[in-house]
Amino acid sequence: MTRERPVDPWGQVDDLDGKAHYKTLGVEPRAGAEDIKRAYRQLAKRLHPDKGGDPVAFGRLQAAFDVLGNAQKRQVYDTWAKELEFRYVRAAATGPGGVGLGGEDILLDEFENLGLHCDPATQLVVTCEVCRRPATKECWTCGMQICEFCTLKRHWKGNFPLHWPLVNSEHMRDKLGQRELERKRIEDSEQLQLQDANFRSEAELRDIRAFKQAALEVRQRPDKGATSYDLRLAKFYMWAQTPGTVFVACRVPTGYADRELLIECSTARLLVQSEDSPPLIDRILAYGIDSGRPIESFKAEDNRVCVLALPKAQWGQHWHCLFRGDSEGARCLQPPYTLTETQDDVLLELELPFWIEQEDVSVQFGADRLRVGVRNTLQLARSFWRNSQEESRRNDYAVIVPEQCVWSLEEDTSAEGERCKLLVVTMARPDPTEEEVTYKKGKRQDNRAASRPGSLVDKGWRFFADDEDMYGLEDTLQALCFLEHGRTFVPAKPWAHGEESKCVSEELLLAPAVREHVARMRAQRQEQGEQMGPSGQAL
Repeated sequence: MTRERPVDPWGQVDDLDGKAHYKTLGVEPRAGAEDIKRAYRQLAKRLHPDKGGDPVAFGRLQAAFDVLGNAQKRQVYDTWAKELEFRYVRAAATGPGGVGLGGEDILLDEFENLGLHCDPATQLVVTCEVCRRPATKECWTCGMQICEFCTLKRHWKGNFPLHWPLVNSEHMRDKLGQRELERKRIEDSEQLQLQDANFRSEAELRDIRAFKQAALEVRQRPDKGATSYDLRLAKFYMWAQTPGTVFVACRVPTGYADRELLIECSTARLLVQSEDSPPLIDRILAYGIDSGRPIESFKAEDNRVCVLALPKAQWGQHWHCLFRGDSEGARCLQPPYTLTETQDDVLLELELPFWIEQEDVSVQFGADRLRVGVRNTLQLARSFWRNSQEESRRNDYAVIVPEQCVWSLEEDTSAEGERCKLLVVTMARPDPTEEEVTYKKGKRQDNRAASRPGSLVDKGWRFFADDEDMYGLEDTLQALCFLEHGRTFVPAKPWAHGEESKCVSEELLLAPAVREHVARMRAQRQEQGEQMGPSGQAL
């Protein structure tokens, strides 16, 4: 059957410019309410069926007055006229049942252009309730069936006032899918990188660059760093001691699985150096070691961690420092002092021999470090931990107020019940800033409140940067000391506020991570029949 098409299907458009009601009443869109009522009365007398008028024309008149005679409906009608140009297009498709509704003819033309055929008499098409084109969307707000064109226009239905359509959008689902795919790709890439023994994170690469720069500067000194303490290098190692052995744990920033890690130790010098890298340690030992006993060293498979066991030349001798030129207890697991931190100050207590007098003691409070000298007894130097973020944005940043710091020397009794002197150093913190008082409830943003990298929960750093352990070396040293001596010193973690440092002789009192080290070391000792320590695999 041949379909007949109107010459101008768009000529069938109803209310093309949105002024049909005004034209029915014969008034302008700017007409007032009284003008609309007057026009309605005049036309109603002439078009009313009882007066011989046309019922269809009277119906259009009544519909126009119902809308324009109501101020709210008229406002909606005027707004809608500006939002949508084509309100209703009569169908051009024909069939046995006559003319259908909507713009199916345009759709059927597209089908024919594609070589397809669709009989409008049997094909069911859901049409847009606004313009009668084929509907492709449904408004979630009011349930109206609308087409793609009308999703860009506001509409109203039933009790729902004029609103923008809320419809499903394929592009949003595609974007979410692409985002999920990208996240999965990044996760897979990171997982593959972590499986590579030579992979280094951005933070580790920064450590490598800083280490190389510091090592090169130290090597340019007259002694080539053999008797020079530099915290930029010292932060990568820590040490602890038992009556017969000194343990040294190192984090080698330039250690790689495919590069040799050189460890050499004589009776007076220690060298730890990765291939094609400046040495991490090339220092002269402060005390002698027993040349008759073997020096044991253990390395991880990726050469990033190593542990050395140095036998003391004199059993029971207490080492005050590891290398010549270091201050008292520098980078030792158990520092020679105790620290107590409060909101307003930091209290350092140092036990001294009973014959020390006040004139033998010298205490210097600097902006970045504390120096304590005791004649013929010890030299102590510690750098304050500094909050780099606060320091970068505040010109008046300070850790302590040197003018308010004091010290005293008091008579005391040691843990063994012997007479001693107690040096008490009180370092005053600065007053809270205006910002800390206003936004932080007066809590200082000092070492106790600073966040630790890689953790959203742990907050806190040690007051002295020399005592800070950034690489988990303390756990390894505690396990080694406990296995050899049956006891170990356990320093309080800076983020565990309220805890105190202590000596532990029961394994159950050790931290879970330390107990895991102990268990692995024992198992490997039994398997390999070694006299001491773990293998590289354990580390």
